[in-house]
Amino acid sequence: MSRHRVLLIRPWPAARVGSGCCAGATDICGEGRHEDPALARQRTEQRPLGEVYLTVRAGLPPDVAVEIVDPHNTLFLLPAVVWDGRRHRRPWRVLLRDLVRAPGYAAIIVDGRVVSDAGLPAPEQALRLIRQALAAPRSSR
Repeated sequence: MSRHRVLLIRPWPAARVGSGCCAGATDICGEGRHEDPALARQRTEQRPLGEVYLTVRAGLPPDVAVEIVDPHNTLFLLPAVVWDGRRHRRPWRVLLRDLVRAPGYAAIIVDGRVVSDAGLPAPEQALRLIRQALAAPRSSR
């Protein structure tokens, strides 16, 4: 298991597409089989998240897990936030606040801590936020 985990929450409008491994995000799909023209608009909406993912993945060490999560998948998301937060000794009071913010629009979560939930930042800004969160002393997390 990775020492750190980054969860990129898919923006709500883009989260409705269900195409298997990458949910139709052709920019990040290794299989390249998601070319349904009826879903072109949804794929266009997903492109900014794909750019953020590629920048973040390239800018972090390989031992940091980076995952894209559908905000509707609360059965995965909420336990993941709790698990990561407790693993990094975050207080329950703070963790509960982040549980409420976790499915926020295009949220970015680092080790159970929501570092952005006010819209999808530019790729370099997202990477900077994540690096800052990873470098923050445990007491400030």
